[in-house]
Order: sequence, then C-alpha cells, then structure tokens
Amino acid sequence: MPQASAIDRFFDSVDEAYDVILDTLKAGADRGHRVSKGLIEQAQKGQQDAIELAQTVAKSPTNIAQTAGAVVQNVTRTQGRVLETSRQWLDEALDAQQEGREALRRLIDANRQAGEAVIEASRGAFGTARDRARQVIRPQGNSSRAEAETQTPRRRRARSE
Repeated sequence: MPQASAIDRFFDSVDEAYDVILDTLKAGADRGHRVSKGLIEQAQKGQQDAIELAQTVAKSPTNIAQTAGAVVQNVTRTQGRVLETSRQWLDEALDAQQEGREALRRLIDANRQAGEAVIEASRGAFGTARDRARQVIRPQGNSSRAEAETQTPRRRRARSE
C-alpha cells in the first residue's frame, strides 16, 4: 500500500508544518513576556530610585554635596538600567533571528516532504488509473494486440484490391 504511506507522510508533514508555526508563535509570546517583565522590573527600580532621590533632597535640601551625590548615583543607576534593557532586547532579537531561521528550515523541510508525498501518491493513483484504463481498453491483454496486428495486413490487402 504505497499510497497509504504516502498519504500518511503527507499529513505528518502538514502536521509538522503546523507544529513549527505553533512553536514559533509560542516562542514569540514567551519572548514578549520576558521583555515586558524586564521593562516592568526596570520601571519599578526607576521608581524606587526616584523616591530615594526625592527623600534625600527632602531630608536636607540645603546639603548640595549630598544632593549632587544622590543625583549622580541616580543617573548612574538609570544608565545601567537602560544598558541592561538594551542588552536584553538585543539578546531577544538575536534569539528570535536564530529561532526564525530554524523555524523556516523546519517549515521548508516539512513542505518538501509533503510535496514528495503528494507526488508519490499521485504517481500511484495515476499508475493505478492507467492500468485500469488499459484493462478496459484491452481486456484480453496481449492476445488482442496480436489479433489487431494480424488484421492490419488483411485490411491493407483488401484496400489495395
């Protein structure tokens, strides 16, 4: 039953293609969640730093040295958070690129296998149809061919006379 296995391979390939698409969507959703979570964490740290700076300034508004030190410290931490967020985005973008290439490779492979299975199933179906058509046209097989060959010279003789 070569057609059944070809059909099974076709549906397995289609199933694999859908798995690739679902895996890619899940990975994208997970990536988006990680980035969003990172942004929320950085915003919370920024909020805490802003509160600390405000408290430092409010406790001793005339102490310029302490206020300036607190501002510099706050700016330094903010820059660190920006760099960390940028690094995370870059890492996620690189991971997405690699996952995209792998997903595309898997999708192309699944489609190639599905195409091969369709070709194999088509050949089997057309071969069976061809054989059945031959049986209908020539029900007696090669014996009718021999008779047709022997009748051709008789017809030629009758026409020439």
